[in-house]
Amino acid sequence: MNVKVSIRAGLAALLMVACASPAAAQNRDPLEMLAEADANNDGAIAWSEVVALRTQNFNRLDRNSDGVISASDRPRGPFGARFDEAFAGVQRQFDANSDRRVTRAEMIGAPAPVFTQGDTNSDGVLSAAELSVVRDAVAAR
Repeated sequence: MNVKVSIRAGLAALLMVACASPAAAQNRDPLEMLAEADANNDGAIAWSEVVALRTQNFNRLDRNSDGVISASDRPRGPFGARFDEAFAGVQRQFDANSDRRVTRAEMIGAPAPVFTQGDTNSDGVLSAAELSVVRDAVAAR
């Protein structure tokens, strides 16, 4: 098995795991989520852009601004169910100590296996070429 095939197989497996977390809970394609992280629209995704997106999402879900996403952030009324769905996905992916709360540090500092696996030259940026390999891995599965 050559290295490119091995990388594609690994990325496909990691993306399946990603689909079982917040992306699936919110019915979102992981590639769309990666594209959303590309804040400067340069076709590459820097780790700093991933951190910025995680920070933005954390701030959106931490409605009471106490530095923790928990059930106490659930809005009343019709948006409560949407929060529950998003929070369940965030918990699955980021609640490192399983206390049913997600701190800013847990969310920002969590591993990103798809990013790490896709960043084949370990420069902290998913280049257009590396993203192409990730997309091909998704298409192949």
